[in-house]
Amino acid sequence: MDFDDADWPGSVTLGGDVAAELPYLRLEAESLMVDAVLIQRATGTTTIDPVTLEEIPAFEDIYAGPARIQRPGALSPRDDVVGDFEFNLEAVLAQLPLSAAGIRYGMRLTVTAVSSISDPDLVGLVATVRANMTKTHPTKRTLVCEVTGG
Repeated sequence: MDFDDADWPGSVTLGGDVAAELPYLRLEAESLMVDAVLIQRATGTTTIDPVTLEEIPAFEDIYAGPARIQRPGALSPRDDVVGDFEFNLEAVLAQLPLSAAGIRYGMRLTVTAVSSISDPDLVGLVATVRANMTKTHPTKRTLVCEVTGG
């Protein structure tokens, strides 16, 4: 259902102002994305490691670019839940440009580089995407991830 100013006589609406500011707010959010990540999707095929004879899954690159990695309330006594996933010490939020589309549950995220102002221990962090927090009026794409290695 669409609403316009005529639907709300005498009221003040912010919709147009918010829409006009979103491009600038997105640029501000992206200016904080000083690290780099690689997001991959498992292709369903594997190769055999000639030394260990272990099956190694093959991956397809979905996104490679800037990101901001955060730990959500890691020390908070509150138990936050998104779907069936609880935020805890093994959870990270990955903030990406909104243009990083097509990212789905189960994809692999790897932190590939960090800036001089970031924590160098983030490099090599591997996590699995558990949720893509889509919403109206986004300034960034936020992924809820579970640390799986690295």
